[in-house]
Formats: sequence, C-alpha cells, structure tokens
Amino acid sequence: FVFDPEFVNVCFWFIPPSLRGKEGNADYQDRLAKVAPTVKERMMKQGTMMVGYQPLGDKINFFRVIAFSPLISLKDLDFFLNEIERLGNDL
Repeated sequence: FVFDPEFVNVCFWFIPPSLRGKEGNADYQDRLAKVAPTVKERMMKQGTMMVGYQPLGDKINFFRVIAFSPLISLKDLDFFLNEIERLGNDL
C-alpha cells in the first residue's frame, strides 16, 4: 500500500556568511557546531520560533525540523528559513 506521508523530518545546517567557502579551515567544524545553539537561543529570546537541533554520531549540531501539519504553507516555510538566516547572518 502507498499512503500519503504523515510528516516530514528535515535535518540541515545553516552556514552563516562568515563560514561559507571555508570548509577546509581548522576551526570550521567547531564554529559551525555553535551556529544552531546560538540561533535557537536568539529565536527563543525573541519568541519568534522554536526549533530543535542535535548532533548525530560524528555530525555536529544541525537543525532538525519535524513538520506534520497539513496547514503549513510556503509562506510559513519562507518565514522559517528567513528567520534562521536573519538570526544567524552575523555569526
């Protein structure tokens, strides 16, 4: 049987401008590991969103979003991504 999906689980890193193209730098992984916790702290303080993050095995902290509402729109997703970018662009 094939059923409509009930949810989607999306895992990703937000790479701030200061880290883009610098994957080979010695401190890249350490700096990137701090991005998700910092962005989450900022969004909680501002009260705009709440999204989880976690490491997995040898993978450093990444955002993990579980969406299960059929009411989520492209506008909602745009807000979500734009808010992460707004809160993390200076890192």
